[in-house]
Amino acid sequence: MLTSTNAILPTNDPDRTVAFYQSLGFVLHARHDSDYLVFAQNGVELHFAHDPEHVAETSDHAVYFHSDDVDTLSGAMAKLNWVAQGYPRFAPAQDRPWGMRELHVLDPDGHLIRIGQEVT
Repeated sequence: MLTSTNAILPTNDPDRTVAFYQSLGFVLHARHDSDYLVFAQNGVELHFAHDPEHVAETSDHAVYFHSDDVDTLSGAMAKLNWVAQGYPRFAPAQDRPWGMRELHVLDPDGHLIRIGQEVT
């Protein structure tokens, strides 16, 4: 019986990935041989494997996180001024037609990170 899932995404710069995900509030739970990262936050894990040939501009990976307070996360992320730091795609939380309030951002490796909360 399945009990959980964890995404494993490629990164071409593990140190940059650590800095970015720590800014999202993730804790670096484990780092194996500098090539494999495990982040955790409130029981949610996200893994990264070093791939020096990964190209952010051609990445087609995406991860969806559920939140119980997407507006607070969105406000905190907006204060990070990611666009000025070179992360060109950040959209603050807004209601979507499918009944979710969502934000999204591209991480430094080009992965689409979406965070959503059911609209009640």
